[in-house]
Amino acid sequence: MIDLPVIWVALAVVAGIVIVRKLRSRRPRATSSTAPSGLIDVEADLVSACHGDRAMAERLIGHELAQNETLSRTGAALMALAKLRDDRR
Repeated sequence: MIDLPVIWVALAVVAGIVIVRKLRSRRPRATSSTAPSGLIDVEADLVSACHGDRAMAERLIGHELAQNETLSRTGAALMALAKLRDDRR
């Protein structure tokens, strides 16, 4: 014969798992207020890597743009960030 309380416990566990997964998917992710959802703010990361020195970040972006004029500003910031991190290794 089937033990009915075991079935109820199993159903409660499965329902709990489903509820927790749905609640986690609804929770908003922590993102930067300046970057649109799902995008990375490369310039803010570069400023952070420069220890908050915005002038240094601007100089690095300007240097990358001078070397390659086809780059976008975001691309130049990404290149500058990559080179800065490589130099600090």
